[in-house]
Amino acid sequence: MRVLVVQNFDNEGLGQIGAALVEAGADIDLRKPYNGEALPGHSGEHDAMVVLGGAQNALDDELCPYFPELLDLTRDFADRDRSVLGICLGSQLLARAFG
Repeated sequence: MRVLVVQNFDNEGLGQIGAALVEAGADIDLRKPYNGEALPGHSGEHDAMVVLGGAQNALDDELCPYFPELLDLTRDFADRDRSVLGICLGSQLLARAFG
């Protein structure tokens, strides 16, 4: 199982979610778009996605210009029946993506 993990803030780590993923034998693909790392263009290479928290406002596309791309990516995961989990800011972004 390959899991995309999107980290939105320097001080947010995988914590217990990371431990559970490792225990399950998941291959973790950690991306830090707030640091300029690219997000995948689609969900094709991943089985699931975790969007972590952060101090940002979920509506602040100006401060976080990658948010619209992240929202599209979460919808792509859902359209392909792949699991998506949002934590804190991540759950707010999921709510924004799915209205």
